[in-house]
Amino acid sequence: MTRRGVIIGAGALGGLGAIGLAIGFVVAPRQAAFSYLTAWAYALSIALGALIFLMIGHAVGARWTILFQRFTEAITGALPVLAVLFAPIALALPRLYPWVAPSGALDPEVATKLAHKAPYLNAAFWLTRAVIFFAVWIAIGELLVYWGRRSAHGRARALSAAGLPAIALTLTFAAFDWLMSLTPLWYSTVFGLLYFSGGFVAALALIAVVASVARRVPAVAAHVRPSHTGALGRLMFAFLVFWAYMELSQGLITWIANRPDEVPWYVARGAGAWGDTFAVLVIGHFALPFLVLLSKPLKRRPALLAIAGAWLVAMHYVDVYWLIMPVLHATLAIHWLDVAAPLGVLGVTVAIAAWRARSPLASEDPRFAAAAAYEGS
Repeated sequence: MTRRGVIIGAGALGGLGAIGLAIGFVVAPRQAAFSYLTAWAYALSIALGALIFLMIGHAVGARWTILFQRFTEAITGALPVLAVLFAPIALALPRLYPWVAPSGALDPEVATKLAHKAPYLNAAFWLTRAVIFFAVWIAIGELLVYWGRRSAHGRARALSAAGLPAIALTLTFAAFDWLMSLTPLWYSTVFGLLYFSGGFVAALALIAVVASVARRVPAVAAHVRPSHTGALGRLMFAFLVFWAYMELSQGLITWIANRPDEVPWYVARGAGAWGDTFAVLVIGHFALPFLVLLSKPLKRRPALLAIAGAWLVAMHYVDVYWLIMPVLHATLAIHWLDVAAPLGVLGVTVAIAAWRARSPLASEDPRFAAAAAYEGS
């Protein structure tokens, strides 16, 4: 499919999804808000994962990442539109977050506990933080794309090295604000890392898919070789293990401590069909990809790595859905808005990211020849 075809196709699907969401916010506003948040948080995690991958490549002076730089920049370029698409979440604040509700509408014990968190969990400060987060992400992302296209490597490297701690902090607090505060009496110090690692794996997986599709362009096929996809596959494998470790660490510590203020979050996500969903994640998001990505020959074959990548991109949606939806439904209940929301959010995001994308290869980079000659282990 051509770039123009992607823009038209994704835009059409985005338009259909947007119509469905508009209807949903009228007839089932709370369901629409949660479905929208799930789709949006999923897309954001991948865009931020791509930004972090781009920054790591610049910060360490990696050569092999230059072959994927334009694909990574294209995914990072979705951040401005995701900032605009944050507006419905801000408008649906009272339908999503119990800490916004008047104290009289809550159980007295819950209201007392939330009162202690009010200096942090209040709408004005929450929105202020959101503006700061997006300002940091978009500023860094846009500067890196601009300097990357002008081969300003020194500036890109300095900004990436200095900006990675800022991205880590803002992403962590954003995960706390937008996802963890859905259940404001529960907390986990590794929740930000959990959200980051899932999004980072999905971003790498999406880059593998885009790179494989782009190999239809002769120049891409001539330069993106098995050694490059092998390196990308090794990084996917490493952070897949890291994601699983974050899941295990959070769950194991909660299970050992057995504290009444921590256990309910897992009880809600382990009951009935939600427990089956977690089993799907254990097998589909970790065990199966783990075994597949162990294969060195597979990682060095772009088409096969793209298939594994597409699977991980899909599994990441299940992961985000499992994190968010048990707040709304005590048992798994897939709603038609759960289809309309990803169509709307992802369709619009992909269309604009594809429209902003430029040449598939950073061939003007003076390091490109060395990058193309990369031979990994």
